Amino acid sequence: MKLDVILEHIENARLAHLRWVARAEALVEGLPLDKNQVPVLPTDCVFGQWYYGEGHKLRSMTSYTALEEPHQALHHTYQKIFQLLYTDDDRSILSKLFGSKKTWQQERREEAEKLLPRLRSESQVLLKALDLLEREVSIKAKKGQVILDDTLDL
Repeated sequence: MKLDVILEHIENARLAHLRWVARAEALVEGLPLDKNQVPVLPTDCVFGQWYYGEGHKLRSMTSYTALEEPHQALHHTYQKIFQLLYTDDDRSILSKLFGSKKTWQQERREEAEKLLPRLRSESQVLLKALDLLEREVSIKAKKGQVILDDTLDL
């Protein structure tokens, strides 16, 4: 595979990640969006599909393996957000009768909003790791070193 194609795949993974983050933010902000557009599991988002699929051919690179931890952390934080936004109201019947459902939902949304800075920070770590991967791929290509592990049949 040519260098420009590898770099294009990395850029597409970056753009997919940025779209995922924007949709996660939109959900927290209460914009009408299908929650299924922001997959909870790291293997279900477009970035994760690239990382665990075609991108896995880059697994011999240190910068590639460095992507997994921030990606997992990002989804862990989003899982907390998702649970806050979409878990059923499990308050007691008395609490539901005498409390305000709107207040309960608002409290949950506010808790989710508090997690957004962490999600954004984890996203930035992932994006920096992608930058490092691009650099490592470019340097290895210029040196004529093997970039892809073509023993994988993807």
